[in-house]
Amino acid sequence: MLYHCVIIAAYALTAGVIAVQTPNYVNGVDPVLGYWAAGVFFLICALLHDFIMRHVERARFQNDLLKMRSDLLVAETGLDRFEQILGDLAGKDGNMDSFAAEVQMLRKLLKQLAVDESPPPAEEEVILTADTEIFDEKVEPVPDTKAEKPAVPGSPTDEEILSIVRSGLQENKVDLYLQPVVRLPQRRTLFYEAFSRIRGPKGEVITPGQYLKVAEDAGLIGTIDNLLLIRCVQLIRRVRKKNSEVGFFVNVSARTLRDTSFFTQFIEFLDQNVDLKDSLILEFAQADVDKATESVRKGFETLAEMGFSFSMDRVERLDMDFQSLGRNNFRYLKVAASDLLPGGPGLPMDIHPDDLREALIRANIELIASMIEDEDTVIGLLDVEVGFGQGYLFGVPRPPQAAH
Repeated sequence: MLYHCVIIAAYALTAGVIAVQTPNYVNGVDPVLGYWAAGVFFLICALLHDFIMRHVERARFQNDLLKMRSDLLVAETGLDRFEQILGDLAGKDGNMDSFAAEVQMLRKLLKQLAVDESPPPAEEEVILTADTEIFDEKVEPVPDTKAEKPAVPGSPTDEEILSIVRSGLQENKVDLYLQPVVRLPQRRTLFYEAFSRIRGPKGEVITPGQYLKVAEDAGLIGTIDNLLLIRCVQLIRRVRKKNSEVGFFVNVSARTLRDTSFFTQFIEFLDQNVDLKDSLILEFAQADVDKATESVRKGFETLAEMGFSFSMDRVERLDMDFQSLGRNNFRYLKVAASDLLPGGPGLPMDIHPDDLREALIRANIELIASMIEDEDTVIGLLDVEVGFGQGYLFGVPRPPQAAH
């Protein structure tokens, strides 16, 4: 504004000089004509100044407009990227409620552990297909949870294992491992069972066979179960983008079932991820189901009403009501292969072994033979028409890796 005032004052001063000096320098000119000349000069300068300033303002406005358009394009690009990231986290169906539920559960778990609240690093993109063989060249084969042996001399003590478990939970070092479950006799992978492994400070892998009892005594099993569930849900979202037919078994421990707080969180989280009910199978040990309290049974009913199906693991007897089990949404029974082979000791049951398959079919339950380690076992299982198999023969638990 001061700039314009100075220019106008200069115009006025010049016009005044013209009005006063014109009669002195031009002979015969009436002084009134000098004032007219000064007025015309001032008007022309004012019009020219206005024209120039309008042109400058227009150019400035166009530059500002171009900059705004550029900023808007950058913002839209950033927004698209942000939406893509959230879409990847939320999954194929864009279920942001489930993503929020993951964050909420993680906060609860971290608060219960009283640990550093720094966010966990982003996971790698994972793509699995129905026939993918899971491998990782850097990881040595590790035994199945159900067949792991006691620690050998020189292995970590209970105190060291507990320290590794605590630091693993605090530093986001609980990893997801998968073992294939195949259709027999084709051996096509239709399911994976999820296991948890904890990395130590030196990169060593601690298996459930090593930490299970220690973690149970310390009350940390519920935390591990829930973290494993979150990891598995994240994996399912990625897999569903390419293949929605692959299913995942997630084992839920007795400690989680007994801990009302953790089990309630467990159910709330699954309620936010009900769209994954066809891909996620919850697995419970037979002994835990038999000893389930009334509140736990109500939790089973709630999950069944939500559409989730169950698997019974570590089956030690088959003298049960299969129809009742089927009505409670148990769709799979996992039995050790050695207990199903012809000529073996078998398991207690109320029907003839030859009628077992028909009884399970009527109850809409599939039989899965676990701990299969050799081809002779597969041949024996085919004789008794077992539909699914799991064991070292088909693959040991390994970290999920990108596969095409």
